[in-house]
Amino acid sequence: MRIRTKLLLVLLALALPPLMGVCFYAVYEGRLLGHELATRAADASRRAAEQELALMVDLIGEDLNDNRRMMELSLALLGQETRTALTSPLPAGTASAAGATFDAIDGIPPSLATLPDYPVPATAAAMSLSLTGGSGTRVPAEQAARLALLPPTMHVLRRKLAENMLWAYVALPDGLMASYPGHGRMPDDYDPRTRPWYENAVSRKKEVWSILVDASTGRLTATVSGPIYDAGGKLLGVAAIDAPFEAMLPESDLSRRWGKGVKALLVHAAPGDAGQLEVIGSQSFLDAAQSWKTTPSPEPFSSTDSGDAVRLARAIASKMPEQLSMQVEGQAYFAVFKPFPDTPAGLLVLVPREAVLRQADSAEAAILERTRGMIAVVVGVSLLAVAGAVLLAGFGARAVTRPVMALCEAAGKLAQGDLACRAPVTSRDELADLAKTFNEMAPKLAERLRLKQDMLLAMEVQQNLLPATPPKLAGLSIAGSTRFCDETGGDYFDFLKMTDDGAGGLDVIVGDATGHGIAAALFMATGRALLRGGRAAKADPAALLTLANGLLCEDTMDSGRFLTLFALRLVHGGLAPGGHLEWARAGHDPALVYDPATDAFEELFGPGLPLGVLPDYIYEGQAHPGLRPGQVLALGTDGIWEARNPAGEMYGKDRFREVLRANAAASAEEILAAGHKNVADFQAGAPRDDDITLVIVKADPA
Repeated sequence: MRIRTKLLLVLLALALPPLMGVCFYAVYEGRLLGHELATRAADASRRAAEQELALMVDLIGEDLNDNRRMMELSLALLGQETRTALTSPLPAGTASAAGATFDAIDGIPPSLATLPDYPVPATAAAMSLSLTGGSGTRVPAEQAARLALLPPTMHVLRRKLAENMLWAYVALPDGLMASYPGHGRMPDDYDPRTRPWYENAVSRKKEVWSILVDASTGRLTATVSGPIYDAGGKLLGVAAIDAPFEAMLPESDLSRRWGKGVKALLVHAAPGDAGQLEVIGSQSFLDAAQSWKTTPSPEPFSSTDSGDAVRLARAIASKMPEQLSMQVEGQAYFAVFKPFPDTPAGLLVLVPREAVLRQADSAEAAILERTRGMIAVVVGVSLLAVAGAVLLAGFGARAVTRPVMALCEAAGKLAQGDLACRAPVTSRDELADLAKTFNEMAPKLAERLRLKQDMLLAMEVQQNLLPATPPKLAGLSIAGSTRFCDETGGDYFDFLKMTDDGAGGLDVIVGDATGHGIAAALFMATGRALLRGGRAAKADPAALLTLANGLLCEDTMDSGRFLTLFALRLVHGGLAPGGHLEWARAGHDPALVYDPATDAFEELFGPGLPLGVLPDYIYEGQAHPGLRPGQVLALGTDGIWEARNPAGEMYGKDRFREVLRANAAASAEEILAAGHKNVADFQAGAPRDDDITLVIVKADPA
């Protein structure tokens, strides 16, 4: 019987006898149901809002941590380059940079382009030099010439850090300071050696963070600085990078979601006072008008409940996130703390409690209002009807609601993770169809969860098959990485260290199995195992491919799958004149060698079918002289040059050659990163159709 018929029979039965009992029953049960639904909806909305806030703070905190680590890595690079510039022999023909300086009075020289959207006139084409004592003090020519070697490094840092970098600068013990971008001389009474970023870095002998007012712009900055020492431990100077302080405070992002009243604070444990916190950065720091000679001081963090501060202090000490409700300045807040991993500080976000509960209160009020309206209608209809048929009405109500409650109970168990729960099927109406659909859904959901877990496990296993770190060979820098288009893929690279030649030999393997996904990953893993197993035969690359091909064909020849491979051996370190290159190709794209000295590219060709095609195929070895200083060798898969942009245009090998040419002076790791970034920029968000693998081997400059 359909539910419409059941409802009609119930209404007919209720219209005949008096319904006073039904009135009381409906009012009582309706009130209970309404309050229960309102309470559950409010609790669910509150938990969802708190979880959303915690996740949002976690993501913002991770972004802040990433920016902080990026600035610290950039500072380390600037310090290393400065040490090299100050201690290495000055290249012949290097001119003094003293003549290229400019000051705030004269402005930017007409020959240099001005950076847009900068708080003061500045240029990326040059750095500016200043020396304690005013504009009339003569800059030492040799020191200026050495510091003139730094702008390329500073330009790279500015490009990488983007809006997170205001200035990068280096100050020497004699008061000479180089700043980038070039922006005019500092105030005459400015002495970098008396600034907190310089003094703290020297006294602590490590990188330090400071919150300061910039002397050039008057803006509040977060400054990371670190000392620079020569090999004998002598202080050469201090390097520093300024970030606009507003970049560290995500209040605008939080306010768009949670409204006004949100506070984002940078806090740390107060020195020497257990359980007390200090605010080392907030919006009030930005709002305060301060001279550049003034160092912003930490502010005490006060809460009505001292236990809240103790909990936060413990979270800072243990570097663990924390969520709690607390009273600050007489107002109730929901607080989320995200620690900074390597320092006893973190991001504390305070959201007014009413903003978190607003959605929950609205849902509760709406449900209660609808419940009151329903009760009023039931009472009115019941009073107009004839009182009677209480038992029949109660039976009808139970007959209708019992399947619904059973289905709700089953849904609650499913929401708690019980995938084996089932809803009882006791009728033949639409509720029974709904229960059957629910019972069919649970196994499918369990299967999808198992499939997702299997895919995550497969991805973890395959990632562990790839080299975690590149090997180290004298005179070479090596880097490699694979980026899959799915969770798993068919691309592969490996470094096989040759332990028998005693001269730094290394096999570099790059392969590409047909297709991508689980099947390609399994095929790649099989090929990898055969190559690593064949290494024990002490064979050259050609013999190694021949051996692996025969074994692979025995297992997979009927599958129609194959594996392209390029096996390169760096014999005796792979550097000229003592070492050389040997390789064998199995249908893979040739390796590419770029010589910056001649601006020439050379491809390492050679015959060879893919592995898994013909079981008796004999591969031929090839040889090439060793790499000369500065030369770059690149091995990649076709996912690079076959990548397409939204218009369907292929990336091609010419663009890849331009990346090698433009970044030939960088390290292997930087060339690798530049290659991946250039491909991603070209694709401009277009779907990736194939895995991308790239290995870079660079001979260190002489």
